[in-house]
Amino acid sequence: MPTRKPKATKDTSAADQAAPPTHPAEADVVVVGAGLAGLTAATHLLRGGVEPLVLEARDRVGGRTLNEPLGDGAVVEHGGQWLAKGNERMGELARTLGDGLFRTYTEGKGVVELGGSIRHQRGTLPPLRPLAMVDAGIGLLRLDRLVRSVPVNAPWRAPRAAELDQRTFGDWMSRTLRTKEARALLELAVNSVWATDPGRVNLLQALFNIGSTGGFTDLMTTKLQDRIVGGAGRIAPALAAALGERVVLNCPVTGVTRHASGVEVHTAGGTVRARRVVIAVPPQLAAEIEFTPRLPRERELALESLPMGRATKISVGYERPFWRLNGLSGQGLTTEGPVTATFDNSQPGNGGPGMLVAFVPGRRSDELARLPEKERREAVLGTLGRLFGPEAAKPTTYHEKNWTEDPWTRGGFMAVPGPGVVCGPLRTLRDPIGPVHWAGSETVLKDYGGMEGAVASGERAAGEVLSALANADPEPAAKRAADAGKAADAKEDAEEADGSREPEAAGEARR
Repeated sequence: MPTRKPKATKDTSAADQAAPPTHPAEADVVVVGAGLAGLTAATHLLRGGVEPLVLEARDRVGGRTLNEPLGDGAVVEHGGQWLAKGNERMGELARTLGDGLFRTYTEGKGVVELGGSIRHQRGTLPPLRPLAMVDAGIGLLRLDRLVRSVPVNAPWRAPRAAELDQRTFGDWMSRTLRTKEARALLELAVNSVWATDPGRVNLLQALFNIGSTGGFTDLMTTKLQDRIVGGAGRIAPALAAALGERVVLNCPVTGVTRHASGVEVHTAGGTVRARRVVIAVPPQLAAEIEFTPRLPRERELALESLPMGRATKISVGYERPFWRLNGLSGQGLTTEGPVTATFDNSQPGNGGPGMLVAFVPGRRSDELARLPEKERREAVLGTLGRLFGPEAAKPTTYHEKNWTEDPWTRGGFMAVPGPGVVCGPLRTLRDPIGPVHWAGSETVLKDYGGMEGAVASGERAAGEVLSALANADPEPAAKRAADAGKAADAKEDAEEADGSREPEAAGEARR
């Protein structure tokens, strides 16, 4: 991916020292990146009779999703994990490739720490002082009115779009909210959703993000509605397994050369010639690929203007979800830091181990990263102890993932546009440039930055490629699709003949 070699870490040093991986010299289409977007694109290309080759810089697939096994089927989800209401693509993948979904545990009271005092929350808004409650309520009504004025799939068509694109969420807060407590509460929510401070969040982007879930209060409810049994990190490996040797790991792409007959994709292991390429990595990394000839300046600006947020995700395990016994949901908000928000992250049922997930976003993540490991842990457990009692400070397991230090992601949870970017270069980020196509959760507007958006972008990019290939060379493209179908039928017939594959009905009965 990037042309500049990242700072060596425990995750990359072994790969850097090893010989470059071998890969085929030719493919129909090269897909850069083996996250959900890239693997989805490759899967749909293969179904369309086109031979893909996926090149991934990491030593694993999954991108911003990542499971860490704990044994006995339990996992820690270090990356993306929640599905919002209406995330049908990811829901279907969870049902097809795994054991489906389960609902996030939200029963009981939430805990809010504001100004050093602990309060409990039952309704939509935390228990603020009377003036702050009125201030926050009026502010959210005004915010939702703005949200309704912004088309989710074309925010640049909103009234005052250019003005909103030049403002930040922090600017809107300072002009709208009158009380310190209401501003502190909203700042927590912004930090937790966009993994950066309100002064860095493009207001127009925030409005279409909020609109894709319904309203602001839905961000912390319907957006965090469902989880995947066994963890979201199981989806990408299942997709990659079906692609087999078409996925090559430890293989950063350094350059893409466009020419009349297609592209050449350059890696340390050599060059791959292909008819098309799909770039399916975060914009910040795509900006470091050397394109020849250079990309149009507007596309370069788009990639350069979309840095990632900064986030550390911490999963803390316990023998039991003790907070449930105390009538608490596990949801917490605190202004005291370093943690800003917590959620119950236990597996389904009440009888197994308990887990809380804690988020440290934006500047708090940077500050925490500067501390030694022991002090980081003490700071986080100190926050959990204040919110949920002494038992929260005595976990059985503790797992920390700072996505900003991950050299092939460089932040979380999504890219954050700068001023003027939404009405400017972001509008065309998904448009193909000759044989170069674009995927990734930042190339969609509905479900921007999420797993559902990543899958949707992969489907769309694959469709663009298949259409372009069919238009350029319809007979060979159709023949490849037909040959692929015949080969699949022949394989199924052979498996049924030797008993290695049971009839379809029996297989369906077991699922």
